[in-house]
Amino acid sequence: MPAYNEAVQIRESVAAVCKALDATGATWELVVVDDGSSDGTGQLALTDRAGDKRVRVVRHSANMGVGRAIATGLASARGAWFMIIPADLAMDLRDVGRYLAMRGDAAVVAGYTASRPDYSAWRDAVSWVNRTAVAVLLGVRVRNPNYIHLFRVDALHGAPFRFTDSAALYAEMLRRASTRGRIVEVPIRYVPRVTGVQTGAKWSLIAKTARDLLRLRLGI
Repeated sequence: MPAYNEAVQIRESVAAVCKALDATGATWELVVVDDGSSDGTGQLALTDRAGDKRVRVVRHSANMGVGRAIATGLASARGAWFMIIPADLAMDLRDVGRYLAMRGDAAVVAGYTASRPDYSAWRDAVSWVNRTAVAVLLGVRVRNPNYIHLFRVDALHGAPFRFTDSAALYAEMLRRASTRGRIVEVPIRYVPRVTGVQTGAKWSLIAKTARDLLRLRLGI
């Protein structure tokens, strides 16, 4: 769980994820990556989990961005499967079991949503362009490349990921994993963010992601 200045909701998010994971009957851990928060996010994440060794916090000394937080979480993870769940959750956690049920021999279980009611027409257009670019440039066809996916950890092993400062990291992870096994998709119920601000459709981020997807395609 990458988290930056999520003090308003981090305790509730951690509690909800732990409850959902317990309900699956699986063996699990939750690694919260506090990405240089200034509001005590890391400490609050553990407030209600004292003594629960399944919940850990890894801290960045400065804000490094969600991609670096994901890479830190992956490096810290000890399980066979890895899922990125943002601190705002963005999904109905009862659907975690859907991911687990679809694992089989897959390298990735890719979640997708039929609709996102809080998305503007602009954000929908950005999502379509991103999905199309990932398919055309990288040959990875999933409905929501930047959404919540379950990865088999050994399918992600290899050289360090290059695009940890870009949203292209999601595509890089999907591409690598797709060379080690199948990608299967599972429909997930989307839950809109109720606090904070979405930043994924900024022009600067769009341009950077487009550039990095092209670099990933060309191997430069």
